[in-house]
Amino acid sequence: MSLPVYICGTGIISALGADCAATEARLHKGDSAIQSLDLFPLMQGNPLPVGQAPLLEENGEGNADPLPRSHRLALAAADQALRDAPSELAGEVGPGIRPDAIILGTTTGGIFTTEELLKEQVREKSRFQQHGLHSIATCLAKAYQCSGPILTVSTACASGAVALALALRMLRSGQAETVLAGGVDSLCRLTYFGFHSLQLVDRKGCRPLDQDRQGMAVAEGAGMLLLSTRRPKHCRARLLGAGLSCDAYHPAAPHPEGKGAFAAMEAALADAGLRPEEIDYINLHGTGTPDNDLAESKAVRRLFRSVPPLSSIKGASGHSLAAAGAIEAVVSTLSISQGLRPANTGLQQVDPALGLSPLTEPLIEPTKAVLSNSFGFGGNNASLVISTPDLPEKGAEKEDESYERAGEMLAVHGYSCLTGAGDLVATLECLQKGESATGCAAEDIISRNLPLA
Repeated sequence: MSLPVYICGTGIISALGADCAATEARLHKGDSAIQSLDLFPLMQGNPLPVGQAPLLEENGEGNADPLPRSHRLALAAADQALRDAPSELAGEVGPGIRPDAIILGTTTGGIFTTEELLKEQVREKSRFQQHGLHSIATCLAKAYQCSGPILTVSTACASGAVALALALRMLRSGQAETVLAGGVDSLCRLTYFGFHSLQLVDRKGCRPLDQDRQGMAVAEGAGMLLLSTRRPKHCRARLLGAGLSCDAYHPAAPHPEGKGAFAAMEAALADAGLRPEEIDYINLHGTGTPDNDLAESKAVRRLFRSVPPLSSIKGASGHSLAAAGAIEAVVSTLSISQGLRPANTGLQQVDPALGLSPLTEPLIEPTKAVLSNSFGFGGNNASLVISTPDLPEKGAEKEDESYERAGEMLAVHGYSCLTGAGDLVATLECLQKGESATGCAAEDIISRNLPLA
């Protein structure tokens, strides 16, 4: 029998507010926090609507450069989650809670700072040391003295939810007792202009499920959850199950029938041991893009004979990319602990092709189980089931047993790498000499096996 996993602390920062209380108050109002971009200047054109988090104080930690925006967002949410957790979870090695592991989803890393440095034509390598995705989780590990596994997940907009799914498995298997998990991304030029170039941004803001929806609003934020197999006296909720899938249908579009979304939701319910009719509320991925909302609606209607109350909060918060799944896991925890089912902000007239009836006003109703969806580019899909602490878990042990069935294995049929030293042979030669394989590989090496086009 696998161990139950409890949500013992939550932290959030987004356009909705700088903490859980501000977020809950904004969701009760049911209005949008999306505004015109003012984080960085534009050379031309009017700014697009974005979900920008409250201004953070610069925190240089003694360095010449302040920590990048993503790092500060993650620290803000993590601080809240650890402060929110009961003191009884603190270890015996000193004051405060030290997580056994940290798992973080992100796609932007420290790129906003990198963009500023490149704009200033900075060439000094040390100034870019916080650029990598891994640097955020490393920063958290140093801040909270975590000496266990430090994992970074980057599966597009499903990253935050996937991080929580991995934490769930780690805790169930007994590899850790407390895990700090979540997601973070900051606004930056890459995502702001990138999604605009893909024609996925709605100039009127985000209008999920609306018949006139035209796209998303790029946003930023962080959501962090302290998960534990130890149940404190005052427990917010349980992470009851998780389901992952990767349909790999298209680099930037969902499967038109929502096959990957359906597989993730079905797997999450099976993992939690729940039937579809036991879900009280669905937190939709609902980005506001025509294709995404239609595909998700097909998957939901296929899985649920009677569709429960549902909504997307992205019309209020914007789409915070890798942070979205974790932010919405925190909101789903509020649904469980406070009975808050948020409105589908931005909706004027529901698209009849979707066959759904989203919540048009916030609803306060006792909620035992929430299904929360996060779907990303490349067909990366994740669904989480969050429940009241006492809801029985019936499906996890089956999942764990499936990995022990005789005759099942993974076979490695090929391997290769490219590093700053070159191909696999050159890299191994470097490592055998004790030399570094960092840097940039020559263009002829990188392009050797590529077609001319």
